[in-house]
Amino acid sequence: MMRLLLSFFILVLFMACNTQKSINVKHVRQMEAEAGHTGFYYALPRTVLSFDVTVHKTEEIPGPFAEYAGTYLGLDDVIKKSSVEHKITEININSYAEPDPRQFYFVKYDPEVFEEKPFYISLTESGLLQSVNTDFDSEEFMQALDKRKKEYGYFGTEDTFNYFMDTNLEEKVDTIVEMVVKDTILEERQILQRSWVEKDEETKAEEVADFILKIRDQKMDLVTGFHEIPYSKETIEFMYSKLSKEEENYLELFTGLKSTSKIKYRFTHIPEKEQAGKKRPLFRFCEEEGVIPIAERNKGSLVTIELKRNQTTRQPEVFINRNIDPEKDKDGFFYRIPEHAKVIMQKGNKNKANARFLISQFGTIATLPPEHFEIEFYPNTGFIKSIRKIENKEE
Repeated sequence: MMRLLLSFFILVLFMACNTQKSINVKHVRQMEAEAGHTGFYYALPRTVLSFDVTVHKTEEIPGPFAEYAGTYLGLDDVIKKSSVEHKITEININSYAEPDPRQFYFVKYDPEVFEEKPFYISLTESGLLQSVNTDFDSEEFMQALDKRKKEYGYFGTEDTFNYFMDTNLEEKVDTIVEMVVKDTILEERQILQRSWVEKDEETKAEEVADFILKIRDQKMDLVTGFHEIPYSKETIEFMYSKLSKEEENYLELFTGLKSTSKIKYRFTHIPEKEQAGKKRPLFRFCEEEGVIPIAERNKGSLVTIELKRNQTTRQPEVFINRNIDPEKDKDGFFYRIPEHAKVIMQKGNKNKANARFLISQFGTIATLPPEHFEIEFYPNTGFIKSIRKIENKEE
């Protein structure tokens, strides 16, 4: 999208007295066989469509003690298996203009033709025509630029589930009974053998559940005023919030984690007049992986766009083509007459979004007479905004 419009002025002096002032504009293809001309270039715009797609990714991970949630805490609504789901939640369709590489023009400058009357032209930074012989106010155009920020979700860190009471090992005491014969007397000896073994999952789950219950007891003590120390209101609120946060962290070991993140994609499409009315692929989408390349045909659904012209410029185009004078030596400034089109986005056979835009290249191109005018154009479409003829003054 254009960020800054730069206006520059080309001043041509020496207009011949008592001579009809005129200009000569040619398409660059018509200038290929000619050389030695002086002048400047400008371009007509073409419309580019941008599609901003927002996808919400929901990921669920079960806690390591999910199967014991009902036994020790009485919880039934817990995440029991991992899952990932993607869903398109927002689609924004916008348009912007860029120079059409097939529509560059050359304004020939002949010093013998111009005299006394200043002639200037205002262009954008990219070479799109803004105005001729009049000032162009770019402030209104600049306000149309839309700046958006990207937001992304946060799932956590690799230490999310690292909540245990003290150690992952426990002491195990076994009693070993040993029969010993001493002086023909059979004696029984008991030996205590100590070793360290890893706690099983249920033992760890029971410890975490007990700790959660202790946190709840501490919260109840704060609420009921069981502590003899007269804490201030702010202190009680602070301690209560800290205990609640700690309880929530340990509960996730049973309930699991659920995270929703937001991912934004931008796709662009340059409409072609010959392709109007045909579906064009944009990307593929599946719930498990989200947005995927078009080439992966075995996954997801194809997301397409279709542009439908309203044909409002068909009659002007026929009229212009019928009235082209092959013997005409000079042309004035070329400009576009844009045409509206309906943009439809579909996922499979289901409509997801639609919008209506002026598409510059769907219209037709016309030319002004080779005379001096004060002209202002719409840079985004190349159409005339205002025009006034400059009267010739005889000396």
